[in-house]
Amino acid sequence: MNTRITEEYRVLHNVAQILQSPGELMDILQKTMKALTEFEGLQVENKAGIFLADNKDKMLRLLTTYGDFSQEFLEKEKTVPFGDCLCGRAASSGQLLVSESCFTDSRHERIFSDMKPHGHYIVPLKSFNNLVGVLFLYTDIHPSWYQHSQEVLLSIGGLIANTIERKQIDEELDAHRNRLEEIVASRTRDLVQSKEQYRKLSNQIQQVREEEKSRIAREVHDQLGQELTVLKIDTIQLGKKLPAGQTDLKSKIESMTQTIDETIKSVQHIATELRPPILDAFGICEAISWQAKEYQKRHGLQFDLNCLQEHVEIEKSLQTSLFRIFQEAVTNILRHANASRVRVCMSYADKNLTFTIEDNGIGIKKEDLESSESLGLIGIKERVYPWDGQIDFEGSPEKGTIVTITIPLK
Repeated sequence: MNTRITEEYRVLHNVAQILQSPGELMDILQKTMKALTEFEGLQVENKAGIFLADNKDKMLRLLTTYGDFSQEFLEKEKTVPFGDCLCGRAASSGQLLVSESCFTDSRHERIFSDMKPHGHYIVPLKSFNNLVGVLFLYTDIHPSWYQHSQEVLLSIGGLIANTIERKQIDEELDAHRNRLEEIVASRTRDLVQSKEQYRKLSNQIQQVREEEKSRIAREVHDQLGQELTVLKIDTIQLGKKLPAGQTDLKSKIESMTQTIDETIKSVQHIATELRPPILDAFGICEAISWQAKEYQKRHGLQFDLNCLQEHVEIEKSLQTSLFRIFQEAVTNILRHANASRVRVCMSYADKNLTFTIEDNGIGIKKEDLESSESLGLIGIKERVYPWDGQIDFEGSPEKGTIVTITIPLK
């Protein structure tokens, strides 16, 4: 007797280890039924099965079987109503049932053509009084039976029920997590698509602006410039036709000629500012160098330039954005920084273009960075964003400001 109890505890321990092991539910249940059928103390045959309980519809649904079962059995036993046959009765009562012979037990209501004499252990699978399913084991007829064996089987039934419930919860959580991941992935795709659409729209807007500036620059330079040149020639010719004694009038005509010259220069300057021809002709580095000389000439601001020591292919629209960023940054420096020197560096490494503009002025304040009125900073950010770029402002009082822009080149 003691040896039998020891063996039952051993199989209980073995089953507990199997049920706690990682893996798919079906694999774990197959291993569990195999361990039970191999336990000599139960005197069971090499076949078993498990139903899942549908408590709402009062129906058992066949989950899995172990061993050799006929196709007739598998078809007819797909569902078993609560109260029907041995398994249905165990589901209704929640009690473990023992059947000594399928042919003499009136509760064994389902008969199959190839059925041979056998007995049953029918074990309700309950977790905290909640019916999860039913385990059925096949025995020889008139099996030896001990009260302690019943307690072990009920304990095993509880362990199986807990495992099934845990796996079902895990599956529900996995399904929920997968749905959430799909939602997140879908939202991410939408955001990426929206960002790409916004980037394209921003580029188109900037391109339209630049094209309009180019058109205005051409009209100002060509049409207005030509008209001023003709006016200058006509004024000079008029001065030559004046009598020698008209000194006051000649003096006024000379003054008009000088004004026309200055106006022509202003027109040329405006046209160049709108769209520097050097940007289209020679590229970003030459354009920045030219613009730096203009700032130095007009404002006395000194520049240290270090621009792309190696040849890098940069598309025209990005070169335009970089040039406008440079103009915006230097305009901010002239307005607010009280700086005397600006260091400009453009480099390329690891498929990223880095553009740094550093001044030796009073330094930018945190509130200025966060202010909605800092239109110059907003303009820089608007030109960086469409290129998936990053921008960093670093400043401290009396130590100047550093603007660092990083743009990936595809």
